[in-house]
Amino acid sequence: MEEEMKKKILFNGLGNRGWIGGLYYLKNIIFSCLQSEKIKNSFDMVVLIDPKHADIFDCFADTDGVELRIFAGESKWKLMLYEMRLIWMQGVKYCYALELNKIGRFFKRKGIFWIPDFQHRTLPEFFSQEELARKQEKDTEMVMSKNPMVLSSLDAKNDLERFYPGYRCKIEVVHFVSYIEPEIRAITPELEEKVREKFGLKKKYIYLPNQFWQHKNHIVAVRAIEELKKRGALADHDFVFTGNLEDYRNPAYINRLKEIMEAPQVADAIRLLGFVDRTEQLCIMKNAQFIVQPSLCEGWGTVLEDAKVLDKTVLLSDIPVHREQMNEKCRLFDPNKPGELADLMEQLAGEAQSPKRAEQFAGNIEQGIANMYREACEYAKALERVFL
Repeated sequence: MEEEMKKKILFNGLGNRGWIGGLYYLKNIIFSCLQSEKIKNSFDMVVLIDPKHADIFDCFADTDGVELRIFAGESKWKLMLYEMRLIWMQGVKYCYALELNKIGRFFKRKGIFWIPDFQHRTLPEFFSQEELARKQEKDTEMVMSKNPMVLSSLDAKNDLERFYPGYRCKIEVVHFVSYIEPEIRAITPELEEKVREKFGLKKKYIYLPNQFWQHKNHIVAVRAIEELKKRGALADHDFVFTGNLEDYRNPAYINRLKEIMEAPQVADAIRLLGFVDRTEQLCIMKNAQFIVQPSLCEGWGTVLEDAKVLDKTVLLSDIPVHREQMNEKCRLFDPNKPGELADLMEQLAGEAQSPKRAEQFAGNIEQGIANMYREACEYAKALERVFL
């Protein structure tokens, strides 16, 4: 008897073309799915992506049960027809993280929804009225449906229950790891030297990896650097920032941040590297003294997951999701108190210079990778509840 064709889960990356974080999220969820024999025995996974971002999923190119489909067109009509054929004629049972746009609404009954966070409700001052209205409309439609709803943290679940007390969706909290083993394995001593030369990383440095959205709260870090300079502390350290220095929602904030960062008292210590290649970014993180993550809001922070795999020490803003996500190598600070952050940076930089602590600050990458696999297996159990 011919074996019955497995059903498919569609991971559609075309809705996230402008948001790299959303594509990395899909990659990380697929990785967790692959740790579950139950999911692999029941489903094949299809990734729909555009040519510009297909390399994010190259790690699955030779993986049984994962099919990469590249859609190169720009026509929404052609895309709609392509998705219709794929979903209705080729056995797609679920559309993961379905976008409720004009095309996505055709497949709503197959949708598994994902809301990354509720930043527009907790920090509405960072959004325009038009954007707030649009997000509110989409979120309300999702939470009032009877579809499964994946949230990345218990903190996000608490927010949904607080802001939408009459919700009808079926909530499942699914944490994720950063699947960065292929990139880490590509980091050689030669690449590390090349990255140091390319970006002029001559001194010891502290790393802030976030994109410059206002909620990422770079301003508290820059004020902390100002404080350190006043003290004459950490003169032998640079402060390295990556990510594009822009926030279309709040250009005035970016202009103010630029002005502070270009001030003579801090400019010589701040290194703005812009957007960097993913492997280079992880190389920079690997060789940092430690990481600073000052965000005011996260759904489940990818920066922290990256740092955990690299087994790095992290200074974290004291917000509920970070308390949920942190491990023993994290220390918390009040995200509204630059002086407190300055104290901790000075303290950690001193500890990192101790021969007895050098190995701890360098990080045990093999242990970090082992933890990544262990946690992905654990998180896959929640995905089994979603799909099975």
